[in-house]
Amino acid sequence: IAVVREGIPWPLVERDGRYDFSPLEPFIAAMNRHQILPIWDLCHYGYPDDVDPFEPDFGERFAAYARAAAEYVVPRVRGPHFFTPINEITFFGFMGGEWGWAAPFRNTIEDRHAFRLSLCAADIAAVKAIREVDPEARMVHIDPLVLVVPPKDRPDLADEAAHETLEDTFYAWDVIAGQRHPELGGAPEILDIVGVNCYSFGQMEFREQGPHAALPPDDPRIKPLGELLTRVWDRYRRPMIVGE
Repeated sequence: IAVVREGIPWPLVERDGRYDFSPLEPFIAAMNRHQILPIWDLCHYGYPDDVDPFEPDFGERFAAYARAAAEYVVPRVRGPHFFTPINEITFFGFMGGEWGWAAPFRNTIEDRHAFRLSLCAADIAAVKAIREVDPEARMVHIDPLVLVVPPKDRPDLADEAAHETLEDTFYAWDVIAGQRHPELGGAPEILDIVGVNCYSFGQMEFREQGPHAALPPDDPRIKPLGELLTRVWDRYRRPMIVGE
């Protein structure tokens, strides 16, 4: 094993505006001992209790934490240095903004859109903060690789399914790359490396309410992985990895 994605738990290392990264020491020692290169995952579906992602200072708060994390790990681990500021912004947006599965436990499409955009803005701010510590730091932006198709008996839902496949799936990457909301400061070098997560449930049949239904393995509507990867490459022309 040469590379790992390793999480830094924001809610545990920041308390009352103070940082304690000492719980990372056993992991850093092990990675150095075995010459394993980390991709530091800074926000994986969690944030401190006193943080509100709908407040205007959310991005500033997250960027300060990201800078502190970089200042801690960069001198302690061999380079080059890789970071994922916020994991799976698209999925996080659904879970926390529309489905109520995770904080902030909202349950409307409007909340999902606002939450998702807030996460994108914070991610961009974090990239810039990290690169103030290490200008050569690389970013790996992770999101699921998704295909949504209409039910066989509901061809009228084709547009909704296509919108999620072609718009919602790419929204966060688009913003971070500067293709949407350029006022937030996104750019291709901010997006940097595109990380796709390929799940058994990533190809789904559209449901009007709640999560969609995973296509069974023998469903003829399933697309080859290479076709889905090519779609991402054609859109961004950035280096890519399979994250999960």
